[in-house]
Amino acid sequence: MKTVTMSLEQYEALAALAREGRDANKLREVNAFLKDIEKANGITRSFLFVQWQEAGSALPPTTRFPNKWPPELRFSLERTDRAISRADVEAVLATKARRPVTVLVTTDPGGELGWMPLADYFKG
Repeated sequence: MKTVTMSLEQYEALAALAREGRDANKLREVNAFLKDIEKANGITRSFLFVQWQEAGSALPPTTRFPNKWPPELRFSLERTDRAISRADVEAVLATKARRPVTVLVTTDPGGELGWMPLADYFKG
């Protein structure tokens, strides 16, 4: 079997392309495949979905948590250099949100399972 070599930046770009336009189950399949590659190459990737509501603003009537959330109120973080910190999440909120409330996070790449309050995730 031949081996393919690429830089971490190339790998990250390829992984991002593999996730585009996928449903939650396909995203989990892609994530499992990527985890196998990462394990074989000594890469540790941290992933976290972050979502929030804006204080004083109603969610669109088409919102259906967790499957259908306004994309402007959800963001994903990934790091391969270290674990994602609360400061990383707060930096995203500072740039993407106006007045965030009910901030939830999950490690589910499909964005459907395991949502929990931000404070609970970084408790322990």
